[in-house]
Parts: sequence; C-alpha cells; structure tokens
Amino acid sequence: MSEQLYLMAHFELNTPDEFAPTFAEHAKASRAKPGCLFFYLIRDRDNSAKFATMECWEDYSYFEQHVADDEHTTFHAKIKQVWKGEPNVMECDLVMGME
Repeated sequence: MSEQLYLMAHFELNTPDEFAPTFAEHAKASRAKPGCLFFYLIRDRDNSAKFATMECWEDYSYFEQHVADDEHTTFHAKIKQVWKGEPNVMECDLVMGME
C-alpha cells in the first residue's frame, strides 16, 4: 500500500487581491484531479499577501501527475511572476485527523 502525501506550502504574493481568483481556480482544478483527497487554499487574516495550501494526495505518483500536467504548468508560470520569494513547501505526516 502506498503512503499518502500531505503537503503544506506557504506563499507571499506581490499582488494578492489581483491573483486570489487565479489561485482559487487552481485549488478547484487541483481538487478535481485523480488522487487528490483534499486541497485547501487559506489566506492569512492579518497579512492578505500570505496564502497557504494544504493538500493530500493518495500517493506521490498522483502528486507527480498533478505538477506535470498543463493546468499546473500554466498556474505555476503565472504565480511565479507574483511571488515575493520562493514558497516554503513542507512534506508532512498526518499525526491526527478530525476524529
């Protein structure tokens, strides 16, 4: 059995209000992809330029398909132009869920 992949990524954007709809579209598209168990997009209440994604994939192969497809490639090219810096990405292990 393959191990699920949990990821958290923190982004700070130069034009957050302009880019937020594009980011939301990417989150919706990601949730519809095979192997995506969840994909959350959250925004900092105190600093609207800061976003984070929390996502889970059935296994690493589904995540690799996600980042290799045309939708993600197009999104990545757009978001890279508005990053304040490289995002902080963390692969995670689930310690406790919503029991």
